[in-house]
Amino acid sequence: MRGNTRGARELRKSRDGRVAGKKILIVTEGIRTEPFYFDKLAKYLNSRAVRVISVKPVGLGKDPLSVVMEAVARRSRERLTGDPFDATWCVVDVDDHHSLEDACTLARKEGISLAISSPCFEIWLIWHFANHSSWVSSAGTFAILKARHGFSGKAIPEDFPYSNYVDAIIRSSRCEDVTVQHRPPNPHSSVAQLAEELRDSSMRRK
Repeated sequence: MRGNTRGARELRKSRDGRVAGKKILIVTEGIRTEPFYFDKLAKYLNSRAVRVISVKPVGLGKDPLSVVMEAVARRSRERLTGDPFDATWCVVDVDDHHSLEDACTLARKEGISLAISSPCFEIWLIWHFANHSSWVSSAGTFAILKARHGFSGKAIPEDFPYSNYVDAIIRSSRCEDVTVQHRPPNPHSSVAQLAEELRDSSMRRK
């Protein structure tokens, strides 16, 4: 397991009278693209009390249930420090995961929010550049990012337009909500809700 950590207890209040918003834990299924994106988006939004943790794939592929279980464990440990998270999010894909329904059940029970993307997180990245409302495979999203937007593998380009997250929110709203069915909507991403929470957690004057 790898972690990419931003924010600490002392960030709650700074010397110039500014206070941080919510302290948000984000646990991601991916170990590269998603942690990098949320770290950079939080920096762009000045959401300094955000902690992003990635969970390495378990067994033969990624497992959303393991992501939620890791979030539960991390949140519990942080509560013991006396500085608990105000919100906890798990970022997972639909793909062909058999544990997605169990992950959703556990998340509801534990009060953890899920940001689910169909077919995968990369559809959210595409919406930073242009609208895409037709069915697409995971491989198709990677092909679009590579051919049209300068991506190479899982790496996000340094000049990625994080400021276009609002455009991504608008474009994602044109698609249906993901529900755990045999045929979930495609494309879709509820990452928009997490992006909005990050925006609302940005540093503000009293």
